[in-house]
Amino acid sequence: MSIYVDDPESDPTQTQTTTTTESADFTSPEISIENIDPSLTRIKFESINRKKNMNVSKIIILNHLLNVQQTKFKTRKIKRNFNISTDQINTFETISIAEQSKQTSCTTLNRSTSETNVPPTSTILPRSFSLSRLFFGQLSIDTEANLVYKSTVKISYIDVSNSIRWSVKRLEFEVESEDVANELCVNLQLCLSTLTQRPSHLLAFVNPVGGKGRAPNVFEKKVLPIFKEANIIVDSICTERANHGRDYILNEDLSAYDGLICVGGDGMFAELCHGLLLRTSREANLNIDDRRVNIIRPDLKIGIVPAGSTDAVVYSTTGLNDPVTSALQIIVGESLLVDIATVHNEKGFVRFLATMLAYGFFGDIIHQSDKWRFLGPLRYDVSGFCQFVLNRSYHTELTITLPSNDSSQISQEQTLTSSVALDSTTHNHNQGNNSTEVIQNLIAPALAFCHKNCVTCASIDKNNPNRVQSSSQMKLQGRYTTINCLNMPCRCAKSKFGMSPFVHLGDGTFDLILVKRSWQTGFLRFLWQVANDGRSIEDLPNVERYRVSEVLIHPMHTDHIRLGNWACDGELISGTEIQIRIHRQALHLFASGIQFDNVGRNNPIRKTSTNIV
Repeated sequence: MSIYVDDPESDPTQTQTTTTTESADFTSPEISIENIDPSLTRIKFESINRKKNMNVSKIIILNHLLNVQQTKFKTRKIKRNFNISTDQINTFETISIAEQSKQTSCTTLNRSTSETNVPPTSTILPRSFSLSRLFFGQLSIDTEANLVYKSTVKISYIDVSNSIRWSVKRLEFEVESEDVANELCVNLQLCLSTLTQRPSHLLAFVNPVGGKGRAPNVFEKKVLPIFKEANIIVDSICTERANHGRDYILNEDLSAYDGLICVGGDGMFAELCHGLLLRTSREANLNIDDRRVNIIRPDLKIGIVPAGSTDAVVYSTTGLNDPVTSALQIIVGESLLVDIATVHNEKGFVRFLATMLAYGFFGDIIHQSDKWRFLGPLRYDVSGFCQFVLNRSYHTELTITLPSNDSSQISQEQTLTSSVALDSTTHNHNQGNNSTEVIQNLIAPALAFCHKNCVTCASIDKNNPNRVQSSSQMKLQGRYTTINCLNMPCRCAKSKFGMSPFVHLGDGTFDLILVKRSWQTGFLRFLWQVANDGRSIEDLPNVERYRVSEVLIHPMHTDHIRLGNWACDGELISGTEIQIRIHRQALHLFASGIQFDNVGRNNPIRKTSTNIV
């Protein structure tokens, strides 16, 4: 085995040279502890397969190393003449790291073998019938017992050969010399101590009713053993009521923790997100009721272990809802910055938006399903069918604020109808053409999926880092069946790509999707498109999609009968008008982002048309 550090400035096509050793040896160059980089340090194992006369090598990135354990065992081999039988007794004894050698240097070790020999003892076994006595006439058998002490090193690591689904694998190899085993464990433990980005103490909130009650079982059997193997302390709280986690975060001391874990669905995540952002705003003495306030990013990260019904947040941040993958990304300290939006009504602050806000159809489903809780999960399907039959629409005015990179292209406020037609009496021909190009960019933004190390999310607005928008705005007015603001794609098992597949998680914008009034067949096509392929929903004649940073939704009718319902992250809210304003990268998650090498190959982008008259 050998440990080496890659040179980031070297040619990646060249092969890294290492020292080849025998299976019982451990070698490493003299590496200073300051030069160990978790992403560049490699651990190479090379086992010798004597049967096939070949070497099998395995390279592990230091950041993917979970645990190292040394086990000492003694083997007693009893040899009998004439090969009558052979008994083997193994006794294992685990050696803690504290009992190992205190030596912490990374020098190359020489192969040495330590063996304890026990003086042979002769015993006479009871006589029994044996065919050997017929041929050799031997009446007694001499036995010889040799007691041999050996050491085994067990290494557990994270396998990322599948870039989306991670797993835990283990290596176990026998070392004849105990000194070599001690030195190996000490050096690997020293390397593990350099992984300062990893959390050491976490607080987990478990929703006992999440995912039909499977959240506690997922946490206890799938997740907690992995954290224990990685030597991470996890305190757990089983929530007893709604907003229990939010209230705990607001009122209790969290200074001992490196992060929070949500074991549940999207509702549980929204609860922890709401509590952590409120706590940070309160400590900073921010007036959260001010619509123009800029919230502060909390120091603590939030990790999500999926155990809910939809798990849209995990699908959007890791690519799938696998509890083991999410737990491993928390352990290695993966980091992802995501946008959070503030929601205000005419009275002040309402709540934070993490995934989706809906007015109209989807809000009406949440409102009606609350009255039919006795139906269980079936109530959502029944409520959806009822709202589809009613086919309601709402006369609404929207004031859209453009992103900072597009707002500079429009010099004054523009007023548009629901068909996005420019008023020729207000603008001349050249101004109309320029404005149309801007609106085309808003309706059909650059079709690029958000993924790990996304260039769009990593870019910084140097002119305006806080993204304080100018007065450039545009207005829309019409009758809409549903108005949706999406901060994440909202992928789930029932929607392969989500309603808005191309929205980015950390670029300071969100997608506004408007579904205009139409016949039921037109709205059914929209629902079918969202369920099967949301990448091209704007191809539908009754659907428009905008990339914005702020929007004010003002229903034209305020009476209860003609007013729709609002739903934010699955919870009902109230208000005669609602303002949504995005805050770029306001929350830190334990997640990697969706990892795939070729976005276009895995999710081919279809050409879309814009609905501009």
